[in-house]
Amino acid sequence: MSDVYEELTEYIIQNQRQFYRLAYSYVKEEQAALDVVQNAIMKALEGYQSLRNRHYMKTWFYRIVVNESLNVLRKAGREMPCEEETLLETSQEIQMKQDSQYGNPETIVTGKPEELYAAILNLPETMQTVIKLYFFEEMTLSEISDITGVNLSTVKYRLYQGLKRLKGYLKEGVA
Repeated sequence: MSDVYEELTEYIIQNQRQFYRLAYSYVKEEQAALDVVQNAIMKALEGYQSLRNRHYMKTWFYRIVVNESLNVLRKAGREMPCEEETLLETSQEIQMKQDSQYGNPETIVTGKPEELYAAILNLPETMQTVIKLYFFEEMTLSEISDITGVNLSTVKYRLYQGLKRLKGYLKEGVA
């Protein structure tokens, strides 16, 4: 096996929680998120030769996870059905299990993580993606641009418009 393959497998093992969390933020179901991560890992390991530069491994793999998540949603024709209470409980459980380095940004922002989570779900999918990657995965705007395949200025616009809408939702109590 090549060095790239070994480096990729190590990267996947070290960051599996983040990949699951990102997939779950899209599909909102535990088993579907696990399937997304598994499919993303399979695609990455099968196509690792297409990774031209090791420095882009993070954005390359995140792009695969995002695309797989969107594929699951498209196949379902809509978001996966689940009870809102179960979604919030599972979301809170995931948040508590996260590494301490990520903290709890929901509580810092609103004091009520369920309100912020509901407000994020009200945003268009494109804005959700940017906000999730920027705040919860701590990626740069440039990395998000690479992952989503859109211009940097579009990523910035989606981030700022998404934040503006979130602020409005939270003030109005729409969430």
